[in-house]
Amino acid sequence: MKNQKGYIAIATVLVIAAAVTLIGVTVSLSAINEAQVSFSNLKSDHSLDLAEGCAADALLYLNKNDLLPSAITLPAGSCSVTTESQSGNDWTFLVDAVFSNYSKKLRIQATRSNTVSITSWQEIE
Repeated sequence: MKNQKGYIAIATVLVIAAAVTLIGVTVSLSAINEAQVSFSNLKSDHSLDLAEGCAADALLYLNKNDLLPSAITLPAGSCSVTTESQSGNDWTFLVDAVFSNYSKKLRIQATRSNTVSITSWQEIE
């Protein structure tokens, strides 16, 4: 009878230890997943910031030179600029930025007369 009580105690301790280990592993994996999602969002935000910076530079270039560059290089990275259409003073162009394998693309419509005025500014897929 004494030996059976010892086996029950050991079995109980092993079950509790297994449950605590399982809970610990689950919490650790959840924390790792949340960190990865946060890091991914951060990289995506940096890519959007780069695209917006390049778009602003493209608009300044358009205002000064009445044309768009094909690429813009900033300290944070570089972007490609593609003219979709240009009719008179109306311009539509794309700015594509890649930062750490995260890509963001903007479509901008602007009118250039004495100054440049933005008609539309959209993030596109």
